[in-house]
Amino acid sequence: MIEPLQDRPSAFRTEFRILFDERFLYIGVMAYDTAGARGVRVEDLRRKFDFFQNDLAGITLDPLADGRNSVSFQVTPYGAQRELQTFDGEFFNREWEGVWRARAVRSDSGWSGELRIPWQTLRYRADGTPWGMNLLRIARRANEQSAWAPYPRNFTVYRMDYAGRLTGLEPPPPRTDVQLRPYVLADAQRTTAPGERPRDSFDPSIGGEIIWRPTTSLQVEGTVRTDFAQADVDRQVVNLRRFSVFFPERRQFFLEGASVFDAGTDDPGLPIRPFFSRTIGLDAAGTPIPIQGGVRALWRGAGGNAGALLLRQAGRDTTGPATFGVLRGTRNLGAATRVGAMLTSRVDEGRGRGDAVSHTVAVDGFSRFGPTVNLEWMLSAASNELRDRRGVGWHSFIGRQTDALYTGLLFTGATRGYDPAMGFVGRSDVAMVSPGVIWDFRPAWRPAALRGFKPGGYFNLYLGPRDGRIQEGQGQLYVDVVFVNGTVIYPYVEPNLQRPTQPVPFVGELTIAPGRQDYVRYGINVSTNRSARLSTRFDASTGGFFNGRQDRLDLTLRWAPRPHVSLLANYEVNRLRDVGAPARSLTTHLAGPELRLAWNPRLQLSSFYQYSSVDRRGVFNGRFSWEFAPLSYLFVVYNDRRQQGTLPPTLQAFPQSNELLVKLVYLWQR
Repeated sequence: MIEPLQDRPSAFRTEFRILFDERFLYIGVMAYDTAGARGVRVEDLRRKFDFFQNDLAGITLDPLADGRNSVSFQVTPYGAQRELQTFDGEFFNREWEGVWRARAVRSDSGWSGELRIPWQTLRYRADGTPWGMNLLRIARRANEQSAWAPYPRNFTVYRMDYAGRLTGLEPPPPRTDVQLRPYVLADAQRTTAPGERPRDSFDPSIGGEIIWRPTTSLQVEGTVRTDFAQADVDRQVVNLRRFSVFFPERRQFFLEGASVFDAGTDDPGLPIRPFFSRTIGLDAAGTPIPIQGGVRALWRGAGGNAGALLLRQAGRDTTGPATFGVLRGTRNLGAATRVGAMLTSRVDEGRGRGDAVSHTVAVDGFSRFGPTVNLEWMLSAASNELRDRRGVGWHSFIGRQTDALYTGLLFTGATRGYDPAMGFVGRSDVAMVSPGVIWDFRPAWRPAALRGFKPGGYFNLYLGPRDGRIQEGQGQLYVDVVFVNGTVIYPYVEPNLQRPTQPVPFVGELTIAPGRQDYVRYGINVSTNRSARLSTRFDASTGGFFNGRQDRLDLTLRWAPRPHVSLLANYEVNRLRDVGAPARSLTTHLAGPELRLAWNPRLQLSSFYQYSSVDRRGVFNGRFSWEFAPLSYLFVVYNDRRQQGTLPPTLQAFPQSNELLVKLVYLWQR
């Protein structure tokens, strides 16, 4: 047992069996439960399901036998699949998708599953060295995690320095592997610009990728008319911070190699990335720009990783075509240190005005001192010719994690001119210092329904990098009350320092005046057991907000009578009173339902609708997907974006659109 009582025998008996032949590695699991099939808890049937909210069993492998790289395959009692790549147990590529199959059945004894993994999906040593391996099970009814090779409960099963060894495997010699992934797309769209007649378009296209793996470590991809039509739509947000919103990458082509090109940090306190793939094929509003084609090479080995990317983007409206290039390499030093370097180059053709060539360089590293202390760092310089800006950005983190205590310190920032043309920075001309601490307190006197308490806190202090003056600060002191069934309740206090030096345009018609505006907020967050049929999450807070006040409620209700059906509704309201100069009051609403239906893990329908009162925008997305063969899909997607109601004079109307697309993707592998 890993959780809740570390090093005790698991309350649930679990058996794994491993077999192989010349084509596949097979993993069988029998997950016993005295409650039988009634004891199973599964949230839904999505691929990439939530790790903590489902019954699951899985295997984590280190085929390179270096104690640092790992790949994991997990399955639920309903056969939903999840896979990921991990480096040093700290850096994850959760969006990687490999070619493999899984099936599962439920019975009076519990549930059983079988995984079939082609050897081509794995990158492995062929010299007979035993692989690192761990086996994991989550019994969600009791919220128990158990493993074959034990590891500290505040680490993860992906820490291969705690893994056991898998001996006796005889994988075939690595051979050249070729995959073809063509697609056929039909896209019909109607767009209505403000004050203009509707404009209809129909755009059929073909394209795809060819993937060549001459060795188990090297992968080369060529892409033509790269398409992301089936990617999830960005959700709307109400931004009440003095930072740009960081929207995650959702396009599968870029997600597949994301871990190789990873540098910087996504920390919400101050995200900073020298390379961010959303700068390719998307404009500032998230509207797609056609990618004509390119090539990508990835190399992963025990000594490090390397990657190269070259893509060509078509011109659009007043913007000329652009070419994007990235070079990235990391080198492993010893058993627990890595150093890396990155170069990005973007060439924007100026349509008669000359080309703008922008470059970004970065060096970074990671070290682990003993089993509990981690150090990360990154230093980057950028020259953005499109905006005539040059500057430096940096990120560093040192933290110590034990079973009972976490302590960490972040130092991240960017000079005034740091604006990587192929990257992202939440705000420039700022340096953030952020200490944090969390205590995992599990007293013997706690009630049986209570797992423990997690008191903690952090404070993000933002300073001017040149003068050291306080720009703002935001922190939180809290106590997590964690229940055995997964319910978490935590009250919190948020001290805030605000020292803007010039007027700051804000949401709606609000403008924050310069000067000292410190305040404190109080709130409570409750998240009930998500494995139950009916669950809820809400965050309610009140208190100051700059020179006025804010009351906020973020409420989510979820009803899932069975894993095949789930209905979710979300509502967020912010009531701002006497904020800004001149003082104004404003109430924002963001609401919408989400429906997910699944016949099985390979045949699913999902949809959501969102309405934001800030810009009177309604967005609907419906998505049908059928995985008729491993990583071969039929997609039918409908998108609708339109104005709801009359816009105030301060807001500009946006183009309304309706889109229906049908896409067929087929994966052929030799």
